[in-house]
Amino acid sequence: MTNAVLIFTFSPVQSFIAEARRSEDLFNGSAILSRLAWAAGEAIKKSAGTLIYPADLQEHDAPNVLVARIPAEQRQEIAENARKALLAEWQSIASKARKAARLEEDDLWERIWKRQIVEAPPWQIFWAVAPETDNYAQAYETARDLLERAKRSRLFAQSEEDGEKDSLSGARTALRTQKYATARKYWEAMSKKPHILPSQVRSEGRELLDGIALVKRFWEGEDPKREFPSTSTLAAWDFYLEAKASAPEELIRYRQALESLTLYKARKQDAVFPYDGDLFFEETLTRQRMKDSYNVEVDETALQQLRELLKKLIRKAQKSPSPYYMLIQFDGDGVGAKIDHLLKDKEKAEANHHRFSQNLADFSRKVQEIVKPEAGGFLIYNGGDDVLFLASREKGLELARLLAEKYRNIVGTGLDIPATASAGVVMAHHLTPLARALSLMREAERSAKAGKKDDLGNKGMVCVTLAKRGGEALSALSPWEHVAQVAEWVRAFQNDEVAAVFPYLLARETAMLQDLKQEVKTSILQYLFNRHTGEKVSKDRKHELLKILTEWHKAIEEKTGVSAMGEIARWLIIARFLASGGAE
Repeated sequence: MTNAVLIFTFSPVQSFIAEARRSEDLFNGSAILSRLAWAAGEAIKKSAGTLIYPADLQEHDAPNVLVARIPAEQRQEIAENARKALLAEWQSIASKARKAARLEEDDLWERIWKRQIVEAPPWQIFWAVAPETDNYAQAYETARDLLERAKRSRLFAQSEEDGEKDSLSGARTALRTQKYATARKYWEAMSKKPHILPSQVRSEGRELLDGIALVKRFWEGEDPKREFPSTSTLAAWDFYLEAKASAPEELIRYRQALESLTLYKARKQDAVFPYDGDLFFEETLTRQRMKDSYNVEVDETALQQLRELLKKLIRKAQKSPSPYYMLIQFDGDGVGAKIDHLLKDKEKAEANHHRFSQNLADFSRKVQEIVKPEAGGFLIYNGGDDVLFLASREKGLELARLLAEKYRNIVGTGLDIPATASAGVVMAHHLTPLARALSLMREAERSAKAGKKDDLGNKGMVCVTLAKRGGEALSALSPWEHVAQVAEWVRAFQNDEVAAVFPYLLARETAMLQDLKQEVKTSILQYLFNRHTGEKVSKDRKHELLKILTEWHKAIEEKTGVSAMGEIARWLIIARFLASGGAE
């Protein structure tokens, strides 16, 4: 029997995930992709195929590319089984979401649903097979080339849908029935149904869903108790953990006051505080915001009582909730280049590919240990070399740095190759539209990936973007090994060791310093630093901070090949922002 290598994939991925207005849209979009890939992978395994990648097929974190060894004589059958299993899983997910939504339906509604979900589902499926006539490496490379050719040559008809468009994509027809003159009227009525939460559909027709958006909003996965926090909850997470630890009685009193109102519980599984984190922000406690966010009328007397209880909670906790949170896209560098390198040894090619896949699986398990709520992280997607998560303002950057360290230590093990990862990080206001935050995160990732690389594609960079609400975004690049220094500078600003104005003066001088020699730039940096350090700061402490700064500057220039003074200034502005608690 002749074996063959099968590569199976499907799309869209990034655009499907990016159609999100809420963090749960993001989470459900990623979970759906994982379920579809898992279904296809299980079908391959049941059809006499052996998965090479991923080494460990996980139901909740399966990648959208599968590599398997299969009997060459069954290639068409096995690939077709995988395709059918993927589409069947999609129909099952959609059916469960539809059942959970319990919306009004008629023939018009059914026609829109059938067109979007059944007749023309969003998935484009590709696969390619190459027989192992010589060796595994040759078969894999041939299959990969065939797959790329197939993806480039397949054309898809572009069909423009009519009628009012949905709120997530802005391109597909929103669901409605004949009873209502417009989709807006239909969704206004649906949002008033007792079982529809404001977190699922905004009131007064301000949010319209098509079939795909409905699936994202109402699919509960295999665990109906699962809950993914809102961006407001993420922003308030550091405060919430501190309040639970140091102000439990005040937290209980505040919760009890909220219980007297008919507010939906966004986090029902949390007995301590089952409400959304936006209720930790005083600006939420207004009549208009309570109407907009919770669809309830609250009189001013009750609101004033809530505001007083919240102030007492904040005073006791000695901490205020930050309005900012982080989005992190983490991605292995040069994965394709590493696989090409590992396949060069024809005798060890398959074993090398297996080991590389196993190392990625080991890293994936480590991700689950690191990115968890008690550590301030909430995992959305964990695909081995590709990780997406949200985190609190205080914890996000350190979690990303830990992942980079673990990736470097795990992925190249036993293969004698270095392996790095890069990441895009965004600090966004909890009320900033999620689509904008996601766009900035992807731009940050592209910036991190755009730098110099070695022969195996390694870069090891991170780009952090600070997106203040209403202001222009500011981005800074650095090698991972110096990111730990941000915490040192945060402490320096918090302790008034360095003047708050220092980063901004340094940024202003950047253009003038660009073309100067390194030793001149270092001297000017030292001069500005010494002028803006506190009188009570010891000589040793000044020397320590200055050494950190100059070494960091040198490392950035070596990695990027351009003047790093601007990057250093922007990193210090970010550190100053973090030191302020995100209140600026």
